[in-house]
Amino acid sequence: MVLCASTDVRNAERVKRALREKGLFREGYRYQKENGRICFPVTKRSRMKGVTFVERDLERVAKKHGLKEVLAGELTAAELERLKTAYDVLGSIAIIEVDDGLRSKERAIAEAVLATHKSVKTVLKKLGGHEGELRLQRYGLLAGDDTRKTIVRENGVRLKIDVEQVYYSIRSATERKRVASLVKKGERVLVMFSGAAPYVCVIAKNSNAKEIVGIELNEKGHELGLENLRLNKLKNTVLIQGDVRDVIPELHEKEVLFDRIVMPLPHTGHDFLDEAFLVAKEGTVIHLYDFEQEDEFEKAAEKARAGAARNKRRIEVLNITPSGQHSPRVYRVCCNFKVL
Repeated sequence: MVLCASTDVRNAERVKRALREKGLFREGYRYQKENGRICFPVTKRSRMKGVTFVERDLERVAKKHGLKEVLAGELTAAELERLKTAYDVLGSIAIIEVDDGLRSKERAIAEAVLATHKSVKTVLKKLGGHEGELRLQRYGLLAGDDTRKTIVRENGVRLKIDVEQVYYSIRSATERKRVASLVKKGERVLVMFSGAAPYVCVIAKNSNAKEIVGIELNEKGHELGLENLRLNKLKNTVLIQGDVRDVIPELHEKEVLFDRIVMPLPHTGHDFLDEAFLVAKEGTVIHLYDFEQEDEFEKAAEKARAGAARNKRRIEVLNITPSGQHSPRVYRVCCNFKVL
């Protein structure tokens, strides 16, 4: 018999997380559901809200093996030290990076990823960097099914993605949820450079916005965005295919204004502040993304202020939030500011 923490299934994730944080979670056993409750194996009792402690006959499960364990017989000790065990998983696709010294072992590494991650059916590697105005990336197949299409689940939505046809970063999922949590009831939101519409879908699903408008130059990305609106049955959304430098002046002529503007184009997003201010009113909140050195986040605010001065507008910088590391000592940051 195994000591277990029993809780209502509706509280399962919260309780499991709390047990791990307290160091009480016991590995090696399968969870058990019974009459709307779930039992997690624990090492000892502890006072927790909504939890009772019971003993149950739980089934043992084999310990999961990581990449290093699976590759122990394939790579030398020195090669295992150079092995990058972190990789991005987009639905059924894993995108891995292989150290230059391990190129001859990259297919073995890819097969190990398939073996250790049941939901992954395709393993790809990047071929060069992002290319062109649309920031597209090419990939090479290392193992599994030869496809570039997948369905990604994040923040309560499903997104159809083609990794070679549209830019999409799973690492920005938390940031998308943060922005959605800030949207107030009845807001009209503009997402510039909307891609396959991840920001549009997440905001629509996780807020009470009146309307979310996305603008995307990439025709393939726009088509995927339209599919994603249908996939998630979203109604308060509009996607426009075109260059924001052409589309926004047309919206300005129609006197369309937004309560919130999202500009998820790091590095060059500040070049489009002129367009953003055209459809911003007093009180509009703008989320401007940028890449900055870890000790130079304030430069993002300087770019926002320069754009405001150029357009004879006043702003208040609310804060600057990091939203992921881009490269050593370089972070993706969001300058959140309000138009006064």
